[in-house]
Amino acid sequence: MRAMSRSHSLFPSSEVTSDSPCIGHCTTVLGDNVCRSCLRTFDEITHWVEMSEDERRQVNQRIFNLQTTGFRPTLE
Repeated sequence: MRAMSRSHSLFPSSEVTSDSPCIGHCTTVLGDNVCRSCLRTFDEITHWVEMSEDERRQVNQRIFNLQTTGFRPTLE
């Protein structure tokens, strides 16, 4: 998994947890590249258990940044 840059962080990294953002409504089984519920990519979901705490926080930081800009995945 590629490291993400923190220079674009909108939320202090110390406040972003490494907890899974999954809410149990996964759409990747429908062929989506990004889950419409948790906003993780298929790769992030499948490698979550192998990621370090820092990698998980980076994913959660990216998700938080998307949410604060009002991003919603498009339906295909």
